Amino acid sequence: MKRLRYSFLLFLWVSFGAMAQKITTLSPYVEEQSQPEVILTKVELTDDYTILHFRFEFAQRNPTLRDFFGERQGNLDRNTIEVDPKTRLYEPKNTTKKFKFIKAVGIPVAPETRTVYPGDVVKFSVYYERLDPGIEVFDMFEGKDYGTKRFWNYFGVHIRNPRRVPPKPKPEPKKEEPPVIANTPTPVPPIESKPEAPVVKVVTLRGTVIDAKTKKPIAAKISYVVPSEDNGLDSMQLSASSGKFKISLDAGNKYAYVAAAKGYFPASGAFDLTQAKAGEEVASEIVLNPVAVGESITLNNIYFDTGKYDLLPASSSELDRLVQLMRENVNMEIRVEGHTDNLGDFDKNVELSQNRANAVKKYLVAKGIDSARVGAKGLGSTRPVSKGTSEAERRRNRRVEFIVEKL
Repeated sequence: MKRLRYSFLLFLWVSFGAMAQKITTLSPYVEEQSQPEVILTKVELTDDYTILHFRFEFAQRNPTLRDFFGERQGNLDRNTIEVDPKTRLYEPKNTTKKFKFIKAVGIPVAPETRTVYPGDVVKFSVYYERLDPGIEVFDMFEGKDYGTKRFWNYFGVHIRNPRRVPPKPKPEPKKEEPPVIANTPTPVPPIESKPEAPVVKVVTLRGTVIDAKTKKPIAAKISYVVPSEDNGLDSMQLSASSGKFKISLDAGNKYAYVAAAKGYFPASGAFDLTQAKAGEEVASEIVLNPVAVGESITLNNIYFDTGKYDLLPASSSELDRLVQLMRENVNMEIRVEGHTDNLGDFDKNVELSQNRANAVKKYLVAKGIDSARVGAKGLGSTRPVSKGTSEAERRRNRRVEFIVEKL
């Protein structure tokens, strides 16, 4: 009876472990986010839910004249937070399939709100439908900012969520007649089996960081993310002191990176090894633009809705790198230029490009950059970088650049 009880308890323990299995990604890598004060600390995948854990810190700041006479009057010492029940998760390239909001813990659901004060720290969790296995990059979209209302959105959240491989059916044992042994067989010494050589699953990535003007290698630091042993993602860094680097990475993955060098504007991108074969050697080149008077640098990751000039949240990371560059170079002054394609009314295109340049300047000033250091100019379609006869060429012409005017 005692043995039966122990067996039953063992069965319950194993069964519970199987049902409670979850995959945790600590401090997931996020490509873009709209509100820096809301930090995504952990993502958990259970059998039923995708759980996002957050930390909100309401920092104290110094008042400005805009606070007393502008739209933020009366909100210096408090704020409100809540989660919109319309928030959802989706794959970046498959927005038709949404993973809906289920519930929230530690934060009210709109229209209910919670008042917070400077110095408050709020930890909360938001539950969604379970992401399909195999989705290892997702976006979280709560809403589009309007007026003084600010939503917290995340784009390109990297997690561990492997595909489920169905177990192979076990072959039915063959019924064989027992052999008839006439004499005692002579024992045969066992044959020692040699261990199989491990299958190579890595790709050798060789690359060079070069100056956009001279095309010569430059010393740089490269930060990139890789899967960790605890089902999370780790940020790794390598130093390309000679401008050249070499990394061994798993085949079949895409690794986001940011490359930075003193005197250059940082560049972001991804090492795409999704089509690379195990054991293959892949070449990569990272181009950095120098920070020098007269240099024109294109801000590649600046996004607007078609025909509009409100900055989309996905623009934050690129603009924050520009903010950091101006903080490091305190005498640096720039001119932001907006450009459009050649479609539509000429005068309206000039007006749109001016408004987009103004929106970038407004963002920089809101981050603490003196407005006297930032000029803004809209040039419409007057300075194309390509002929603009195809959609791909027109897309290149729709851009935002900045020119260094003083260092």
